Amino acid sequence: MQRPLISATLASFCLLACASASYGQALVQAPPSKEKLTISLIALNDFHGNILPPSGPVLAPDPANPAGTRVSAGGAAYLSSLVVNLKRQNPERTLVVAAGDMVGASQLSSGLFHDEPTIEVLNHIGLDVSSVGNHEFDRGSKELQRLQNGGCYPPAHDGSAGVIGRDTCMNQGQFVGAKFHYLAANVRVKSTGKTLFAPYDIRVLDGVKVGLIGLTLRDTPSMVVPTGVAGLEFEDEVATINALVPELRSKGVTVIVVLIHQGGQTTARTVQDKTCPGFSGEIVGLANRLDPAVDVVVSGHTHQEYVCTLSNGLLITQTGYYGRLVTKIDLTVDRASGKVSAKDANNLIVVNDQGVKDASGNPVAIPSQLSVLNPDPQVGALVRRYGDLSATISDVVIGRIASPLDRQTNNAGESTLGAVIADAYLAGAAHTEGANRPAQIAFTNPGGIRSDLASSLSVSFGQLFSVLPFNNTLISMDLTGQQIVRLLEQQWERRSGRGVVLSVSAGFNYSWDSASPAGVSRGEGRRVVPGSLTLNGKPMLPEQYYRVVTNNFLADGGDGFTVFQLGKNRQTGDLDSSVVKLYFAMKGVVPVPNLGRIQVISQ
Repeated sequence: MQRPLISATLASFCLLACASASYGQALVQAPPSKEKLTISLIALNDFHGNILPPSGPVLAPDPANPAGTRVSAGGAAYLSSLVVNLKRQNPERTLVVAAGDMVGASQLSSGLFHDEPTIEVLNHIGLDVSSVGNHEFDRGSKELQRLQNGGCYPPAHDGSAGVIGRDTCMNQGQFVGAKFHYLAANVRVKSTGKTLFAPYDIRVLDGVKVGLIGLTLRDTPSMVVPTGVAGLEFEDEVATINALVPELRSKGVTVIVVLIHQGGQTTARTVQDKTCPGFSGEIVGLANRLDPAVDVVVSGHTHQEYVCTLSNGLLITQTGYYGRLVTKIDLTVDRASGKVSAKDANNLIVVNDQGVKDASGNPVAIPSQLSVLNPDPQVGALVRRYGDLSATISDVVIGRIASPLDRQTNNAGESTLGAVIADAYLAGAAHTEGANRPAQIAFTNPGGIRSDLASSLSVSFGQLFSVLPFNNTLISMDLTGQQIVRLLEQQWERRSGRGVVLSVSAGFNYSWDSASPAGVSRGEGRRVVPGSLTLNGKPMLPEQYYRVVTNNFLADGGDGFTVFQLGKNRQTGDLDSSVVKLYFAMKGVVPVPNLGRIQVISQ
């Protein structure tokens, strides 16, 4: 049955006692009720190894400014401080939970050290459990198991003293692994039939058994390179959850929380809007089919901020991304039955001391209900250590940009940063020999571009690494004009919203019709306007081969672009970050590219 959406309780962010407790001292707790108790969850998702304060502010509600005020947020030391403050409010009945993508696509300060810094930070914060996300598989399941269990990367293999290099086991030559538990209820190892990690965890809080089910989205194999998920199968999320509910009930669990790396979106303007306007996306369809025994769904993946409640009382939350917010969830539980009788949740901003400046360069005052957090000194020291170790690489200036470049797309699906990266791909592969001709067209995917270049006109390698953190390699291949049309149709097939529009290099142009139906699985897409494909102003021919370059993720069929797998005369090139770095150096100053390479009609 469809579960219509209603607004969550407390339609606005708590501005009085809740806010002061969140950012200052712990609340003075009333004597515990004999009939009821409060169980608290502090929820995170999509941290992506952002141990240093990430670039880009969040828009907070402001009593003095109806449009809201942008606030600088995030950073592991500030995140830890907020979590500690929140735990003090309910110290014996609080769990810290996460919904995946805590590592992967990380800042250089974490990624350079195989995300061991992030695991150390999460250990210190006191994370209890986390579901796996698609990015936890970026380097394969064995590497994910190493992050859980400990040990150096790569295993010592020199046959003598076991020298491991400078990029792992930086704490007295050891890495203990995650103290929290990864959960993977719907990720199964084909050879054994067992789940990769435990499907759930049961915690007893003041006599109440809380069951936490962790899982990732079923489509993970299409979002990572094939080697990352080799030997694994990903099962239906809802069927997995509903099958586990009776098992948890049989073990005395009365409160059930789902941690799932799948999400949705709203049209809310500020990050703390709890009215959930236009709540939509994959998570809504999944939630509508869940066993009614599920009390809370902590979601992720879509990098959105929301606190939403369905009409049956199911609470769904997400904290955005990069550790700029946390969700504080309070569940009122009847002591006799152990069941939840009331729920409340708020997204709280991790306000740091970096500040935001206006167009004139003047500091912007933060809203009156917020306070700058004092950074946790232990986590701050940890972050500074890894930041200093990576600084010699991170701080090197590789070039300049004439104006900020970002991932914001126009109606056709183009972005200035995506266009620059596609141009860099083309330049990097223009002289690669393949079928005796250079690359002619470059494609890159928006999901592979993880950050903007907007904080400075001077671009450092650390900033570039934040944009392209996957260390993908370039792959050149031959595709026919007809295959390229088919490839473009895959941008909208089996996808919601505006699809996944690839960035393309200068010289390649085409048009698509938003009013035409998206293609079906049999390959009958009809959105690309017939005859609109041109290369350097000349019409492209269906049977003619063209030399195409992309990253290895797309080349292996990632994001559902299986046409790339048909490419002939494949040749491996350099790392994408190396190619873009060279492109910036050659340009001196990279101009903002002209868009209009892609045209959309019938808006």
